[in-house]
Amino acid sequence: MPSGAFAQSLLPSPIHLSTGDDYPPFSSKTEADGGAAMALVKAVFAELKLPLTVEVEPWMRGRSRTLENQIDGTFPYVPTPERLGQFRYSRPLASIKIRLFTRPGTPLAGLPMALVNGQTLCIARGTAPSAPSRLLLEGQHVTLVDGSDVATCLKLLLARRVDIVQTHEQIAYRMLREMGQPVESITPIGGDDPRSFEETGLHLIVSRKHPQGAALIEAFDRGLTTLRDNGRFAEILSRYGLTLPSS
Repeated sequence: MPSGAFAQSLLPSPIHLSTGDDYPPFSSKTEADGGAAMALVKAVFAELKLPLTVEVEPWMRGRSRTLENQIDGTFPYVPTPERLGQFRYSRPLASIKIRLFTRPGTPLAGLPMALVNGQTLCIARGTAPSAPSRLLLEGQHVTLVDGSDVATCLKLLLARRVDIVQTHEQIAYRMLREMGQPVESITPIGGDDPRSFEETGLHLIVSRKHPQGAALIEAFDRGLTTLRDNGRFAEILSRYGLTLPSS
Protein backbone atom coordinates (compact mmCIF):
# COMPACT_ATOMS: atom_id res chain seq x y z
CA MET A 1 0.00 0.00 0.00
CA PRO A 2 1.39 3.46 -0.85
CA SER A 3 2.17 5.50 2.23
CA GLY A 4 3.14 8.98 3.34
CA ALA A 5 3.47 11.79 0.82
CA PHE A 6 3.01 9.49 -2.20
CA ALA A 7 -0.26 8.08 -0.86
CA GLN A 8 -1.45 11.61 -0.10
CA SER A 9 -0.73 12.63 -3.70
CA LEU A 10 -3.23 9.98 -4.88
CA LEU A 11 -6.11 11.42 -2.86
CA PRO A 12 -9.04 13.24 -4.52
CA SER A 13 -8.63 16.99 -4.86
CA PRO A 14 -10.53 18.62 -3.39
CA ILE A 15 -11.63 16.26 -0.65
CA HIS A 16 -15.45 16.33 -0.38
CA LEU A 17 -16.85 15.80 3.13
CA SER A 18 -20.17 16.38 4.85
CA THR A 19 -21.41 17.00 8.35
CA GLY A 20 -24.78 17.61 9.96
CA ASP A 21 -26.31 20.38 12.04
CA ASP A 22 -27.81 20.76 15.52
CA TYR A 23 -25.06 18.78 17.26
CA PRO A 24 -23.41 21.40 19.47
CA PRO A 25 -20.65 21.94 20.33
CA PHE A 26 -19.29 19.65 17.62
CA SER A 27 -21.26 20.52 14.48
CA SER A 28 -23.79 23.33 14.52
CA LYS A 29 -24.53 26.51 12.60
CA THR A 30 -24.98 28.24 15.96
CA GLU A 31 -21.37 27.49 17.03
CA ALA A 32 -18.31 29.54 16.12
CA ASP A 33 -16.67 28.20 12.92
CA GLY A 34 -19.42 25.57 12.65
CA GLY A 35 -18.43 23.76 15.83
CA ALA A 36 -15.43 21.96 17.28
CA ALA A 37 -15.43 19.06 14.82
CA MET A 38 -15.78 21.36 11.80
CA ALA A 39 -12.96 23.61 13.02
CA LEU A 40 -10.71 20.65 13.76
CA VAL A 41 -11.31 18.86 10.44
CA LYS A 42 -10.61 22.07 8.51
CA ALA A 43 -7.42 22.61 10.51
CA VAL A 44 -6.23 19.06 9.76
CA PHE A 45 -6.66 19.43 6.00
CA ALA A 46 -5.07 22.88 6.08
CA GLU A 47 -2.08 21.30 7.86
CA LEU A 48 -1.95 18.63 5.14
CA LYS A 49 -2.29 21.33 2.44
CA LEU A 50 -5.18 19.40 0.90
CA PRO A 51 -8.09 21.35 -0.65
CA LEU A 52 -11.35 20.64 1.18
CA THR A 53 -15.07 21.24 0.75
CA VAL A 54 -17.56 20.52 3.54
CA GLU A 55 -21.31 20.37 2.96
CA VAL A 56 -23.83 20.64 5.80
CA GLU A 57 -26.72 18.27 5.14
CA PRO A 58 -29.06 15.89 7.01
CA TRP A 59 -27.06 13.32 8.96
CA MET A 60 -28.59 10.24 7.35
CA ARG A 61 -28.09 11.64 3.84
CA GLY A 62 -24.42 12.38 4.50
CA ARG A 63 -23.80 8.92 5.88
CA SER A 64 -25.60 7.29 2.95
CA ARG A 65 -23.64 9.33 0.40
CA THR A 66 -20.39 8.46 2.17
CA LEU A 67 -21.25 4.75 2.13
CA GLU A 68 -21.94 4.89 -1.62
CA ASN A 69 -18.77 6.91 -2.37
CA GLN A 70 -20.72 9.92 -3.59
CA ILE A 71 -18.57 11.97 -1.20
CA ASP A 72 -15.26 11.11 0.45
CA GLY A 73 -16.33 11.08 4.09
CA THR A 74 -18.46 12.49 6.88
CA PHE A 75 -18.07 13.46 10.53
CA PRO A 76 -18.36 13.29 13.52
CA TYR A 77 -19.55 9.72 14.17
CA VAL A 78 -19.32 7.25 17.02
CA PRO A 79 -18.27 3.66 16.25
CA THR A 80 -20.89 0.91 16.32
CA PRO A 81 -20.50 -2.77 15.34
CA GLU A 82 -22.53 -2.23 12.16
CA ARG A 83 -20.71 0.93 11.12
CA LEU A 84 -17.27 -0.58 11.76
CA GLY A 85 -18.08 -3.09 9.04
CA GLN A 86 -19.01 -0.31 6.61
CA PHE A 87 -16.58 2.50 7.37
CA ARG A 88 -12.97 3.21 8.21
CA TYR A 89 -12.57 5.42 11.29
CA SER A 90 -10.02 8.10 12.00
CA ARG A 91 -8.45 8.66 15.39
CA PRO A 92 -10.94 10.43 17.68
CA LEU A 93 -11.68 14.11 17.28
CA ALA A 94 -13.21 14.24 20.77
CA SER A 95 -14.52 12.02 23.54
CA ILE A 96 -18.12 12.01 24.78
CA LYS A 97 -20.12 10.27 27.49
CA ILE A 98 -23.52 9.16 26.19
CA ARG A 99 -26.16 8.98 28.91
CA LEU A 100 -29.86 8.42 29.42
CA PHE A 101 -31.73 11.42 30.85
CA THR A 102 -35.13 11.79 32.48
CA ARG A 103 -37.00 14.49 34.39
CA PRO A 104 -35.94 15.10 38.01
CA GLY A 105 -38.44 14.15 40.66
CA THR A 106 -39.74 11.12 38.76
CA PRO A 107 -39.29 7.55 40.04
CA LEU A 108 -36.88 6.94 37.15
CA ALA A 109 -34.47 9.58 38.43
CA GLY A 110 -33.51 7.44 41.42
CA LEU A 111 -33.67 4.01 39.81
CA PRO A 112 -30.64 1.87 39.02
CA MET A 113 -30.45 0.74 35.40
CA ALA A 114 -31.50 -2.80 36.31
CA LEU A 115 -34.94 -1.57 37.42
CA VAL A 116 -35.79 0.56 34.37
CA ASN A 117 -38.84 -1.05 32.74
CA GLY A 118 -41.97 -0.04 30.83
CA GLN A 119 -40.84 3.45 29.73
CA THR A 120 -40.49 5.24 26.39
CA LEU A 121 -36.99 6.09 25.09
CA CYS A 122 -36.41 8.84 22.51
CA ILE A 123 -33.33 8.67 20.29
CA ALA A 124 -32.62 11.25 17.58
CA ARG A 125 -33.07 9.96 14.05
CA GLY A 126 -29.82 8.69 12.54
CA THR A 127 -28.25 8.17 15.97
CA ALA A 128 -27.22 4.66 16.95
CA PRO A 129 -28.43 3.33 20.30
CA SER A 130 -25.70 3.49 22.92
CA ALA A 131 -24.73 0.47 25.02
CA PRO A 132 -27.23 1.37 27.80
CA SER A 133 -29.99 1.91 25.24
CA ARG A 134 -29.24 -1.39 23.49
CA LEU A 135 -29.41 -3.14 26.86
CA LEU A 136 -32.90 -1.75 27.50
CA LEU A 137 -34.16 -2.25 23.93
CA GLU A 138 -32.90 -5.81 23.55
CA GLY A 139 -34.50 -6.71 26.89
CA GLN A 140 -37.74 -5.04 25.74
CA HIS A 141 -37.68 -2.86 28.86
CA VAL A 142 -38.43 0.34 26.89
CA THR A 143 -40.33 1.37 23.75
CA LEU A 144 -38.31 3.31 21.17
CA VAL A 145 -39.57 6.71 20.00
CA ASP A 146 -37.94 8.21 16.89
CA GLY A 147 -37.21 11.93 17.35
CA SER A 148 -36.23 14.09 14.39
CA ASP A 149 -33.31 15.48 16.42
CA VAL A 150 -32.07 15.81 20.01
CA ALA A 151 -33.99 19.05 20.58
CA THR A 152 -37.23 17.29 19.63
CA CYS A 153 -36.49 14.46 22.06
CA LEU A 154 -35.80 16.95 24.86
CA LYS A 155 -39.01 18.83 24.12
CA LEU A 156 -40.96 15.54 24.26
CA LEU A 157 -39.30 14.73 27.58
CA LEU A 158 -40.16 18.11 29.12
CA ALA A 159 -43.73 17.77 27.80
CA ARG A 160 -43.98 14.35 29.52
CA ARG A 161 -44.59 12.60 26.19
CA VAL A 162 -41.50 10.38 26.58
CA ASP A 163 -39.72 9.18 29.71
CA ILE A 164 -36.07 8.92 28.66
CA VAL A 165 -33.77 10.66 26.15
CA GLN A 166 -30.42 9.36 24.93
CA THR A 167 -27.77 12.02 24.33
CA HIS A 168 -24.55 13.33 25.86
CA GLU A 169 -24.17 16.05 28.44
CA GLN A 170 -22.58 18.70 26.22
CA ILE A 171 -25.39 18.69 23.67
CA ALA A 172 -28.17 18.19 26.23
CA TYR A 173 -27.24 21.21 28.33
CA ARG A 174 -26.53 23.45 25.33
CA MET A 175 -29.86 22.53 23.76
CA LEU A 176 -31.69 23.30 27.00
CA ARG A 177 -30.07 26.73 27.22
CA GLU A 178 -31.04 27.45 23.60
CA MET A 179 -34.62 26.40 24.45
CA GLY A 180 -34.62 28.78 27.44
CA GLN A 181 -34.82 25.88 29.89
CA PRO A 182 -32.63 25.40 32.99
CA VAL A 183 -30.12 22.55 32.84
CA GLU A 184 -31.75 21.22 36.01
CA SER A 185 -34.78 20.31 33.85
CA ILE A 186 -33.18 16.90 33.22
CA THR A 187 -31.14 14.44 35.24
CA PRO A 188 -29.09 11.37 34.24
CA ILE A 189 -30.36 7.90 35.07
CA GLY A 190 -28.19 5.39 36.90
CA GLY A 191 -25.66 7.66 38.58
CA ASP A 192 -22.15 6.18 38.49
CA ASP A 193 -23.34 2.71 37.46
CA PRO A 194 -21.03 1.86 34.50
CA ARG A 195 -23.99 0.25 32.74
CA SER A 196 -25.77 3.63 32.64
CA PHE A 197 -23.41 5.41 30.23
CA GLU A 198 -21.05 4.80 27.33
CA GLU A 199 -17.78 6.66 26.87
CA THR A 200 -16.81 6.76 23.22
CA GLY A 201 -15.17 8.90 20.54
CA LEU A 202 -16.27 11.04 17.63
CA HIS A 203 -14.51 10.37 14.33
CA LEU A 204 -14.19 11.13 10.64
CA ILE A 205 -15.48 8.11 8.69
CA VAL A 206 -14.81 6.94 5.13
CA SER A 207 -16.51 4.10 3.27
CA ARG A 208 -14.60 0.82 3.17
CA LYS A 209 -15.49 0.79 -0.54
CA HIS A 210 -13.64 4.06 -1.16
CA PRO A 211 -10.61 3.25 -3.37
CA GLN A 212 -8.40 5.73 -1.49
CA GLY A 213 -10.16 5.28 1.87
CA ALA A 214 -7.21 3.79 3.73
CA ALA A 215 -4.86 6.50 2.42
CA LEU A 216 -7.34 9.23 3.33
CA ILE A 217 -7.67 8.03 6.91
CA GLU A 218 -3.89 7.58 7.20
CA ALA A 219 -3.29 11.14 5.98
CA PHE A 220 -5.98 12.55 8.27
CA ASP A 221 -4.57 10.75 11.31
CA ARG A 222 -1.10 12.04 10.45
CA GLY A 223 -2.41 15.60 10.32
CA LEU A 224 -4.31 15.10 13.58
CA THR A 225 -1.11 13.88 15.26
CA THR A 226 0.73 16.98 14.06
CA LEU A 227 -1.98 19.22 15.54
CA ARG A 228 -1.80 17.31 18.82
CA ASP A 229 1.99 17.68 18.92
CA ASN A 230 2.01 21.43 18.14
CA GLY A 231 -0.84 22.25 20.54
CA ARG A 232 -3.41 23.28 17.94
CA PHE A 233 -5.66 20.28 18.68
CA ALA A 234 -6.01 21.24 22.35
CA GLU A 235 -6.35 24.93 21.51
CA ILE A 236 -9.25 24.33 19.10
CA LEU A 237 -11.12 22.07 21.52
CA SER A 238 -10.60 24.52 24.39
CA ARG A 239 -12.62 27.16 22.50
CA TYR A 240 -15.64 24.92 22.98
CA GLY A 241 -14.96 23.88 26.57
CA LEU A 242 -13.59 20.49 25.49
CA THR A 243 -10.41 18.58 26.31
CA LEU A 244 -8.21 16.25 24.29
CA PRO A 245 -9.44 12.67 23.78
CA SER A 246 -7.29 10.04 25.45
CA SER A 247 -6.04 8.47 22.21
